[in-house]
Amino acid sequence: MGACKSEPIRLPELSGHRGADCIAPENTLASADSCIKYKIDFMECDICISKDSVFYLLHDSTLDRTTNGTGLIREWLSADIDTLDAGSWFGEKFSGQCVPRLDVLLRKAKQNGLKLTLDYRTGDFGQLLNLVRSEGMLENCTFTFWSDKEAKAFRQVAPEIRTLQAYVGGGAELDKVIAEINPNIAVIRIDSLDKLLVERCHKKGLKVLALALGTDDVEESDRKAIELGVDVLATDRPELFVKKYRPEHTWTK
Repeated sequence: MGACKSEPIRLPELSGHRGADCIAPENTLASADSCIKYKIDFMECDICISKDSVFYLLHDSTLDRTTNGTGLIREWLSADIDTLDAGSWFGEKFSGQCVPRLDVLLRKAKQNGLKLTLDYRTGDFGQLLNLVRSEGMLENCTFTFWSDKEAKAFRQVAPEIRTLQAYVGGGAELDKVIAEINPNIAVIRIDSLDKLLVERCHKKGLKVLALALGTDDVEESDRKAIELGVDVLATDRPELFVKKYRPEHTWTK
């Protein structure tokens, strides 16, 4: 009797938190380049807006932590933001990395087959959608909101968008989130996930993004995400997942 063939492992898509923020400065084009190098599916990035209504990549409301500027980004003009250094804090070789404009990242992503998860911080929904649409990236961008109020407002403005993510604290919240926000993707912390909750989401037509950020045991989180059958794994160390589970996508330079 022939040996039984094992089923191929189904791997989740990968979302690099703020890019690949352990090997390049977060929310920069260098971080995007790392995602492209390792063929990471999504780059998650944070979106803020300047005083003159230009969208930038920045996690914090202020420039202090990751640039040589100070103060609120919304109080800075784009011409001045463009002069800032957003890489030196991470390492000398990243000196001169700019605070990227979103339109520049959208073009780079389109040219290299990189999908984006846009974590909304500040700005006008309509303006953001128009920019993404004008760059031909609407089908390859996912929109994330950590405020239920903002997620509901976005859904009202853009009911046709099929890539809205919403945070779900656990199984008890799932039906409420579906009723109030109607997301396409449920974002759930990996320590709150089990097989039944993943299956429940799938039966309701939702994809599942497992949030595994700041974890002490990256290898265990990666293993659990695969075992549970989640659709997307959001991680600070996407390059480690690639090296272990997608070795054909790694090389050294």
